[in-house]
Order: sequence, then C-alpha cells, then structure tokens
Amino acid sequence: MSVNFYAFGPFPGGDTAGEGLHIGQHASVHRFLFRAHPEMGLTSRAAWAEFIRRPDVSIKAEHGRDISVEEMEETWLRRRDSRGWPLKTRHSHRMYPRSGDITDGEGYELYDGEFC
Repeated sequence: MSVNFYAFGPFPGGDTAGEGLHIGQHASVHRFLFRAHPEMGLTSRAAWAEFIRRPDVSIKAEHGRDISVEEMEETWLRRRDSRGWPLKTRHSHRMYPRSGDITDGEGYELYDGEFC
C-alpha cells in the first residue's frame, strides 16, 4: 500500500481547489520517494524540509488527512520497518535508471516526473 502527500499554499500547484503540489510517496517496504520540482528548487530532502516549514504551507495525505510537519519528516526519515529491517531503496533495483531519477547528497531518492 502507498500514500501520496501534497503541499498546499500560495505557490505553483498549491491551490486548495486542486490536487496540491506533490511532495512524494510512502510505500510500505520502500523508503520515501520525493517528487522533485527543479523549477522550485525542490531537489533534495533538505529543500523540502525548508519548504514545508514555511508558515503558509499545509500538508495533506491523498485521502485528505492533515499531516503535521513533524509527522511528514518522521515519514521521510524512516529507514527501517517495524521489525527493524532496512527499507528498500527505489532506484537500486533498476538495471537501467530512468530519466528523472535523482539521489540527493544525503542519499534520499527523488523523481523528476509524474508518479504512476
């Protein structure tokens, strides 16, 4: 099962009448996959952390639940499952990386493209 997260506020894609600016996706056995938005400078975990801490940003899960900044960051930082096993990376299993795959300086994965 996966959950997508979105940011809302006065920025491109953040209109509350729309879907929101895609932050990324959490899937049960994988590490969090960030959605890169190079045109907004959102190409790393650190850039996203700074962005969501702005006072004019709110976060929602795809099913409409409000998410706190702290909860969002905990989701990003989770590297192990409830049994203590390492979560899988998303890019490492691909024989041929796809255009748009990015790994930031901390090892977090981003994708500059639309998610399926």
